Amino acid sequence: MYRKITISSIQIAAIVASTLMVAHRAAAATVPFTETFNVNSANWFDSPAVAPLTWNPAGGPDGSAFASTTFNFANSRANDPAVLFRAQDEFNSSGGAFVGNWVADGVTGFSATVRHDAGVPLNFFVRFASPANFPGANNIFFVPVPSGTWTDLLAPLPNPNLIFEGPLTYNQVFGNIGHVQIGVST
Repeated sequence: MYRKITISSIQIAAIVASTLMVAHRAAAATVPFTETFNVNSANWFDSPAVAPLTWNPAGGPDGSAFASTTFNFANSRANDPAVLFRAQDEFNSSGGAFVGNWVADGVTGFSATVRHDAGVPLNFFVRFASPANFPGANNIFFVPVPSGTWTDLLAPLPNPNLIFEGPLTYNQVFGNIGHVQIGVST
């Protein structure tokens, strides 16, 4: 039961980021930032992190480019989340534009536009983690994504839906982002 999961754009948003603060930080996230996959998969990788996502030059929500992956849900266990899209600092995903201290850089939200062909609604999540992939925090989108429909997902930051891995705080996790992972709960 292989299913194609696609992603059109990723956006990191901020109310206002101080140019002076960003200019003096060695590892600052680009704020605001939107990954549109206009040219290629921007070094975003698939579930096992062994291959870049498939780049598609057209067919996104407005006819634009998008990146996709195919995932086999047949061997997935109930309530076992599957990471489908990986952006990591060590892959230089999106040119590293999302890597940095999201607290100091003024990041106020994360959004993604997704589509799938599973035939049933799926619940997506996003995981944010340090360059070492821990500590991390998960945001579950409580909006089931219907099959065959481009759907915008938005996670304001910070927000009460964040689930932290361990006894951590928002600042401990978002003070050093190096990985962003998007997936579904089966």
